[in-house]
Amino acid sequence: MQRTDSLVLPAAAWRTGYLEDVSPRRLVLEHYDREQAPLRRYLNYLGLDADAAQEVVQESFLKLHQHLLAGGDRTNLRAWLYRVAHNVARNLQTAFRARNLEAIAEDRERGALSWSGASAEEDLLARERVARLRRALEELSAVQRECLVLRAQGLKYREIAEVLNVSASTVGENIQRGLARLKERL
Repeated sequence: MQRTDSLVLPAAAWRTGYLEDVSPRRLVLEHYDREQAPLRRYLNYLGLDADAAQEVVQESFLKLHQHLLAGGDRTNLRAWLYRVAHNVARNLQTAFRARNLEAIAEDRERGALSWSGASAEEDLLARERVARLRRALEELSAVQRECLVLRAQGLKYREIAEVLNVSASTVGENIQRGLARLKERL
């Protein structure tokens, strides 16, 4: 028997297809499972009611599927989704600007604060905290507000920059200034 320093393995065709399944359908489903709830919350923040937010989410994922089928860029689909949803929501709001969106937001806020088991005093304090936070957020610039909300949704500075079409340094600056102003007000 001869001793060799190297081991020769027979040629084998390793199957790794399951690791590389990046079909448009799978990508859309994975992103939907992970992003649909945070995306709806972001759209609610932008002033859409639950039904309109759900429609925008569905339209955004439909556009994502079309984008992927057309061979579009796959590098940062999360930021791409938020950008599309942001634009669709803004278009929807522009189309219905004649409606009183403030009344819808107040109704939604009242419904969201129905605490189960909370006393009337706790409920009032919770409403006051939310109102104080809402007033403080309204005092921020629109870009600061949107940067903070997107960051609260878990997006990175780079992703926020893509969504809002600004630079990452602008995002960092707006978040820092927005947080400083919120601390002053609260």
